[in-house]
Amino acid sequence: MKTDWIIRQGNTELLLFFSGWGMDRTLADHLALSLPYNPVFDLLACHDYRTAEIDAGTCDAMRSYERLTVIAWSFGVWAAAHAPLPPVSHAVALNGTLAPVNRVAGIAPDVFKATLDTYGDNARRRFNRRMCGGGEALDHFLSLEPRRSSVCQKEELAAFAARLDAPGSPESFRYDHVIIGGKDLVFSPSCQFAAWRGYAQTVIADMPHYPFFHLESLQEVLECSRG
Repeated sequence: MKTDWIIRQGNTELLLFFSGWGMDRTLADHLALSLPYNPVFDLLACHDYRTAEIDAGTCDAMRSYERLTVIAWSFGVWAAAHAPLPPVSHAVALNGTLAPVNRVAGIAPDVFKATLDTYGDNARRRFNRRMCGGGEALDHFLSLEPRRSSVCQKEELAAFAARLDAPGSPESFRYDHVIIGGKDLVFSPSCQFAAWRGYAQTVIADMPHYPFFHLESLQEVLECSRG
């Protein structure tokens, strides 16, 4: 996967933001703008999961922090749980599950396969609308749309398909809180509820799959999970 340091000021806490499929660092850069001038944590963005590895230098840097916090969105929820991370202090799952292609707890396998088989520029536009639910949320996302080609995004989706049968997430990793959008058309609320039985949850009734029009900052996500 690709990693980008968004904030690196020598704080003792590192916030790892695992973005969704098809993203780049643009969203993380935008979310960092809403943080205080001197944030209490450093911020590392993780995206483009065509490979699962994290480079050795970044792994060494992560181990130097006293506290690691994870916010993971969409397919990033699965990616974070399978990434080679040091022990995590607090983890938040946002509109995603640990079984992302699953008829009960994720995206139906036939829907996932159809998306992969037909993905291109036209499908990308349709997916973006479905992800955002149209309206202002779509306008917001398009202003931050990743600078990646549809071909590159399809390669990433194919890489997910090849790795989804990997063994379960390490026993040392567990999500502490999940946030579910009541209007998510990608990971339906019913599937998320099935996937996260027994976990602490926050439901935002009018939030689509793309959450960062309703949750405008990473700090707001953390406040939901710790409130």
